[in-house]
Amino acid sequence: MRKVLSALTVAVLLALAGASVPALQAQTAERFGLGMFAYQNRTFLGVVIRHPLEPQQVGGFVVELPPAAKAANVTGIPGDLLSIMDQWSTVGPRIKQIVAQVGPMLPAKRPAYVHDYRAVDALRPFVPRLAFYGFSNYRPAPGTPPPAAARKIPESMPGIWERAASDDRPQNPRLFMIPNTPEVFIGDGDPVVNWHADRRKDYEYECELLGIVGRPMRRVPVDQVKNYMFGYANTNDISDRQERSPDPIRQDWLVQKGWDSFKPVGPFVVPQEFVDPLNLQLKMTVAGTLVQNSNTNQAWHSMYEYAAYLSNMLTLPVGTVIALGTPPGSHGGLGRHLIPGDVQVCSYEGLGTLTNTLVAESSPRTTTSSR
Repeated sequence: MRKVLSALTVAVLLALAGASVPALQAQTAERFGLGMFAYQNRTFLGVVIRHPLEPQQVGGFVVELPPAAKAANVTGIPGDLLSIMDQWSTVGPRIKQIVAQVGPMLPAKRPAYVHDYRAVDALRPFVPRLAFYGFSNYRPAPGTPPPAAARKIPESMPGIWERAASDDRPQNPRLFMIPNTPEVFIGDGDPVVNWHADRRKDYEYECELLGIVGRPMRRVPVDQVKNYMFGYANTNDISDRQERSPDPIRQDWLVQKGWDSFKPVGPFVVPQEFVDPLNLQLKMTVAGTLVQNSNTNQAWHSMYEYAAYLSNMLTLPVGTVIALGTPPGSHGGLGRHLIPGDVQVCSYEGLGTLTNTLVAESSPRTTTSSR
């Protein structure tokens, strides 16, 4: 009987131990981000760890992946972020192995391949394969007077967006495409250029959450989208509000949003397992003034809904980016349009700090990062 009880006890303990492993791993897994960095004339794929959660705060460490992988006897890690996304099912566990090895050494026994975040330059993380940006997607700021006439609830969009009977939101998802070129998408510290600055002066900022697709998506239901996302980053959706004026047809998304340097992204990408895109605090400052202070829980449509909506129309490849739109504080929140010299700092909770300065086209293009 004693042997039976002992065997039963061991079996129960093993079962409990096995059941607790995922929970333990979830509690002890170290949060990290991935990006491209430069340090002492070297450009490399790096892992960011111990970076602050609070928006607008800068810090942490950057692990230089090639020597870190060698020290951990890990092979098969590509040197760019898009390839990492493509191979995440096999590469992801290897990167987590490196993080688990390096983390306990910090800060006292920091290896030579681990650098202070402020000592490196964060580069553009990647150039997206497709790019979609949302608009008019946030509820009005508290205290905003209601519209004079009640908004009409729109109907479903057949085959694209089916509304539940209880859905009383005043709009369906709204997005536009952005040219996915390395000239349009820039990184932390890169200048935003005010093109034809003597004639085009209506530039504005928009601090937005950027989602990155990690698995090909086609007709994916909203409740399954989370499993298809790779991660998240900050983006500043620069806009030229002059658009086509004085042309009688003024509205033009390409003219308003698609110029070279108009889409800063970064400073790095945080894997989706460490991010709750439904509840992220954000702060945006321009020239030292706090102009946006909100949360993604104020969006009319979530990142998951945006991605599902798009996937009902076309296949979204790995590396597609989707921006959630911007909360109140743009569209006049500064009290004026941007002027050359304005430093814009866009920061979502846990995603680092994206800093870019507006420069006139004829000015020298120096970099100004959060560091």
